[in-house]
Amino acid sequence: GTGLHIYYVLEEPIDLFPNIKLQLKKLKYDLTFKMWEYKATSQEKQIQYQSINQGFRMVGSRNDKYDLPVKAFKTGERVTLDYINSYADEEKNRVDIKKRFRPTQYSLEEAEEKFPEWYERVIVKGDKRAKRWDIKRDLYDWWLRQSYKVKGGHRYFYLMCMAIYGVKCNIPKNEVREDMYKIFDELKEIEHSNPLEEDDIKSALETYDRQYYNFTIDDIVKLTDIPIEKNKRNYQKQSDHLEEARMIRDLRMKREGRKWTDNNGRPSKENLVKEYLEENPDHSPTEIAKNLKISRTTVYKYI
Repeated sequence: GTGLHIYYVLEEPIDLFPNIKLQLKKLKYDLTFKMWEYKATSQEKQIQYQSINQGFRMVGSRNDKYDLPVKAFKTGERVTLDYINSYADEEKNRVDIKKRFRPTQYSLEEAEEKFPEWYERVIVKGDKRAKRWDIKRDLYDWWLRQSYKVKGGHRYFYLMCMAIYGVKCNIPKNEVREDMYKIFDELKEIEHSNPLEEDDIKSALETYDRQYYNFTIDDIVKLTDIPIEKNKRNYQKQSDHLEEARMIRDLRMKREGRKWTDNNGRPSKENLVKEYLEENPDHSPTEIAKNLKISRTTVYKYI
């Protein structure tokens, strides 16, 4: 890219035990919030939070976009973890390398009684991989429909989380790739100082990996700046969700002695969109806008 990155080189390396990674993530989010200042340290208003696993270019390698060498400038000495911790706004966001693992609430005997399946899998069989939950593809389809909420500095992370949701919902990688290319042109139209490139799709697909099965909603919200209401509709199919919404709508209308078909001063485009959705509940906002010859903004206003 074209940005200037700041790196802190530690005096001693840090072992990335599971709980250490979680602590470092909080610390990085804290420091990013503190350093990001519009028109001072960044020309972008929206803060871009990134994980501690964010890739970076090695000094001396070449920038793909401009074929220029990557340079580094030394401005200080190596630092200690205590030094970085001192800049965290809250105590809970500091890293304690002595806390490698989350403290357990139960002894092994209690865990065997309370969580027999976990005990059999982890203790007896030694399978310590994070358990994967079976999630319906409705969650993935729902994420595709959130593209209109993407802001400039979060386009890549939206694609990255699309790959993560693909993994969570067991969507074939080829299908995820095709969906990324379908939505690529839409994301390119979003204004930002750095243009979105096809290489960003290839990079985002690298997160199509089982290690991201348990990537949390809170992390996705941080990275994409897309608000997610947990269990808003339990990611049920849009047709089922609309059916329930219509039942609630009709009940309210009945109580008010009105009918949904009454115009009551509603804009005609609203009725147009809602009538179209009743007949085509699985169509995307882009398809609706194209077929009704109205803007996607209008569609999103009424769905």
